[in-house]
Amino acid sequence: MNIYERVISDLRLKSDSQYKIFNDKITKSQTESLGVRMPDVKKIAKSVDKAEIGNYLAECKFAYYEDTLIYGLLLARLGADEFWKRKDEYLCRCDSWAHIDNVVPEIKIGKADKEKFYELNKGGIENLDGFFLRFRIVMFMRFYIDEAHTDEILRLMDKLDGKGYYNDMAIAWLVSVAFVKQREKTLAYLKSNNLGEFTHNKAISKIHDSFRVSDSDKNYLKTLRK
Repeated sequence: MNIYERVISDLRLKSDSQYKIFNDKITKSQTESLGVRMPDVKKIAKSVDKAEIGNYLAECKFAYYEDTLIYGLLLARLGADEFWKRKDEYLCRCDSWAHIDNVVPEIKIGKADKEKFYELNKGGIENLDGFFLRFRIVMFMRFYIDEAHTDEILRLMDKLDGKGYYNDMAIAWLVSVAFVKQREKTLAYLKSNNLGEFTHNKAISKIHDSFRVSDSDKNYLKTLRK
């Protein structure tokens, strides 16, 4: 039994038919799923020894939602440089927001390389769409909502809006995170931006749902709806 076959065996042992029904509705992946909860998927990915990662990446058949997700999780374990070089191998197989959102936080970008990967993430972003674009937006949100980068990122979102539901939702999510982390910059952006009505209002809705935002801010933001 090779490493990929072992992983599939482990996934089958953790499969749950009732959870599969629920998760399929949430992830909306077109790839068959086994119905394995995310904590178990992560445990199975972690059970793969670092020396075995290359074999899994070579053997993976992308037969299921979960084995594809594990491919991304293992690729992230190799580090940011390796992930960036090989990211398209993974992104071209992604067919769910969950393939992006569960993998990006696992990528390890060291302080010394932070600016390098910021520039890489910006490069050619306006020409992207689909989950290739969502990956870049979530990367910005996960690693770069800070004093140095937020203004530029928010203005970049103006140029990316309107490229599909999952990307517009990612932009709204990013803006909501930015409001919590960089309130003044994001408030100024919400008063003057080029986002479409859907994305702008969805961002305000997501901010309103946050327990880290004051009631007074929530009430004021209602007045900024388009």
